[in-house]
Amino acid sequence: MSDTTPATRRNRRSRNYGERPQISQERHYVQVMVYGDCHQQLRELMERHNLSASGAAHHLMRLGAGLNPLPPLDQHHGN
Repeated sequence: MSDTTPATRRNRRSRNYGERPQISQERHYVQVMVYGDCHQQLRELMERHNLSASGAAHHLMRLGAGLNPLPPLDQHHGN
């Protein structure tokens, strides 16, 4: 578990997709190979919303799993 206190969490600003945390946090790495059509969708999402490849992939995985998108992309989906 993290040593972060609730007061510290309140003072922390939210991060955008793909933005690296300033403190050490538990992270999970996934490496995948995708077909060209999927790669094209990732590239378009990256360019359209100025996302990293990781951020774009995370967004598409959330949508594919039936989860709501995270800010700021939740505004683009009308949620």
